[in-house]
Amino acid sequence: MAVAAPLASSLSPAASAYVTTLGGGPWEYIEFIPPVNATVLEVVPCVTLSQAPGGQYSQYNLTFASGVSVVIMPDVWNTRSGSGEVTVRACGDGFFASVVNYNATATNVYDTVMGYPEIIYGYKPWGRIITGQSPYLQLPAKVGDLPLIVAYINYSLGFPNGRGDFSFDMWLTRSYEPSSVGADDLEIMVWLYYSPGFNPAGYSRPNATFYIPTMVDGRVVNATWQAYVALHFPWTYMAFVLTPPLGNGSIAVPLSSIFSDASLLWSQVSNYSFDQLYLNDIELGMEYSSVQWPPVNVNVSAWYKVYSYGFLVAPRQVTTVTSTTTSTATVTSTITSTITSALAVTSTATVTKRVGVGIYSVVALSLVIVLLIAALVAVLLRRGR
Repeated sequence: MAVAAPLASSLSPAASAYVTTLGGGPWEYIEFIPPVNATVLEVVPCVTLSQAPGGQYSQYNLTFASGVSVVIMPDVWNTRSGSGEVTVRACGDGFFASVVNYNATATNVYDTVMGYPEIIYGYKPWGRIITGQSPYLQLPAKVGDLPLIVAYINYSLGFPNGRGDFSFDMWLTRSYEPSSVGADDLEIMVWLYYSPGFNPAGYSRPNATFYIPTMVDGRVVNATWQAYVALHFPWTYMAFVLTPPLGNGSIAVPLSSIFSDASLLWSQVSNYSFDQLYLNDIELGMEYSSVQWPPVNVNVSAWYKVYSYGFLVAPRQVTTVTSTTTSTATVTSTITSTITSALAVTSTATVTKRVGVGIYSVVALSLVIVLLIAALVAVLLRRGR
């Protein structure tokens, strides 16, 4: 069984101080980067993988002495031709990914993203990739059974000739360890950075805005997360976008709070219980594309480096959610969720959706109003006698 690293030796002083503000616990830290305990790095200084556009997939299961592991891969999933390569490298001082493509063309030119060099923990449905698990966070697991999770990461990145995002990607499904993702399933992305004008699913405006206490560069702030929802991928897609984006630095993201807010959005598009969905994996990587659109015969260069990365986990406490809804012909639902937990997080969101009102409903409503007024007048006349 894996043993979590001591918090003080694995996190920055600011992050260690942040842990003390969370309360609850006991908190354990599952450390991935720097991969100082990776057994392969006792033999070689680095593990390096590359994939050319349209080339064969490559991946490596980076295993630590505890038995916990992550899979690293270039994941050039939507590039069919071109020259150059996408490279990922794990060394004792961190993880590095670079994209250098020339005259590259996307497999599906209508899907802007050309690839996602990444670090995977858990079970990834696409390719049925699985990693060694920590006893503190076993995936897949039902959302309702998950411990509290805070993802900590320190990174830098650049897009010398390209655009995209730096993000977490998570697959939530109704079935356990599926071989693919379908219409009844959910993808949740958490964008830490995005290029100007590069929006989730191409949407120009978010569906909702949440304010979640988040540690950014050593300070706890009430961070703004804009949420986008798209249907028929064929699965449901959600993206929580940090605003403004963080191009480099450290951040502790309370993923449990993201899930709580995602459940509010999910309840508006599905009758299936969010807590019964299986969280299969947590991926970290960079979606990249060309500055030009469509991505046909384009040059792309981008990179990122992760200096520290891991999960803080603790047993879940009781969660209570209160909702209030005010309805008019245009229904505005103001959903305030108060999460009573070790995180002591309060997030507020305003979600607006329009509901059509038929002519018969309008007539009926008008008739009711007239009758109420007539009744009120009759009462007043009686009192005046």
